[in-house]
Amino acid sequence: MTNYLSLFSPPVFVQALRLCSVILVIIIVPLNAHAESILITNTTVHSQSKAGVMRDVNLLVEDGRIARISRDTIDNPPKDVRIVDGAGKVLTPSLIGAYSQLGLDEIDLEATTVDSILNPLIPAVSFAFDVQYAFNAKSVVVDVNLVEGVTHTIIAPRPGSDIMAGLGAFANLAKGQIDTPNIAMFGDVSANAAKKIGGSRAAAIGKLRFALESLESFSARRHHPGTGEYSKRDLIALQTHVDNDLPLVITAHRAVEISQLIMLAKDFDLNLVIRGATEAWQVSEALAAADIPVIIDPLSNIPISFEHLGARLDNAALLERSGVRFAIEVADTHNMRLMRQHAGNAVANGLSWSTGLHAITRAAVELFALDDSLGRVVVGEPANFVLWTGDPLEVTTWAHLVVVAGNVVDPNTRQTQLYNRYKRLDRAPFQYGYER
Repeated sequence: MTNYLSLFSPPVFVQALRLCSVILVIIIVPLNAHAESILITNTTVHSQSKAGVMRDVNLLVEDGRIARISRDTIDNPPKDVRIVDGAGKVLTPSLIGAYSQLGLDEIDLEATTVDSILNPLIPAVSFAFDVQYAFNAKSVVVDVNLVEGVTHTIIAPRPGSDIMAGLGAFANLAKGQIDTPNIAMFGDVSANAAKKIGGSRAAAIGKLRFALESLESFSARRHHPGTGEYSKRDLIALQTHVDNDLPLVITAHRAVEISQLIMLAKDFDLNLVIRGATEAWQVSEALAAADIPVIIDPLSNIPISFEHLGARLDNAALLERSGVRFAIEVADTHNMRLMRQHAGNAVANGLSWSTGLHAITRAAVELFALDDSLGRVVVGEPANFVLWTGDPLEVTTWAHLVVVAGNVVDPNTRQTQLYNRYKRLDRAPFQYGYER
């Protein structure tokens, strides 16, 4: 009878491991060796790096990375290289969203497709609510935004029964995965959130301050929360987040709440990011002095409520003038792809073009301390970029080529499949699938 245990004796086991290593090399190397090579000719590159803007250059992608950027002809490119004429086109880093619910919410009015928020009528976790587990890369809105240049995004929870919403994550839309969980913690002290705990913004800011103060004497073993107090699980999540100096993203619109948050950040040495910030221009010097960045929607220019009375189209331009760092978001998460048009509107109202591009590419990398290779086009680093048909901040421009980690994104989505299915009205639509 064969002694199966003898197979795992040291000499045989080591040989088996070596054999496995050889097999893995045989499997892995061809995959890397056959990664698509791309040569883009005669294009303009906005690198978002020290190299700045490079005009009439050729860019070569090999093995998933940017191999060369040169004004000279690139000799001896790989035989199977895909050559793309970049004349008249503009190449930029791919778009990175600083705030969204992509992959979390499908249809706002259908509760079973909304995973970014807890039922406000049911007391539940707040600081510890973690949306990474609900990310759905198969959501149809993911591909719609991906093919238009949005390759990565921060996905965030929204407040349910409390002012604090929970933990967000950093999602790679092209790979359909969470690259970094617990990237930031989200909350809200605006009127919308304050009504969840009595209606006063004083209570909202006071509750957040009290939670931070309680960390000084917090002991998980001895903590027994009373009515309305945060649970052990929530305070552990908050303590871990603050101790690791991770971003705390708080929504506020009025200048008075923004000022209160600036003081809160100073008192507790917080890594604070303010989202919304409709009236940020009124306290821009204080924000700049405290080096507190904001996430804004530049098209928020109508006083839709009493906390938006100071809304104006040149909010971004005024923040830039004061030296405030900021990223641009889109209120409608399903249409994050429009962030470049929002940046274009900000440019039309006084923002510099380069800062407008920075606010939708590199800004999120800096605000959330993401992988430093993202949001820029640099030789030797992963190829994550978009080749646009023209100025990416213009509404008439579209994405000609989207590349993530050196791989060209398939431009087909459910919408294009539906279009192909029904574009011919002289014949019955296909009954099964959209492949024909």
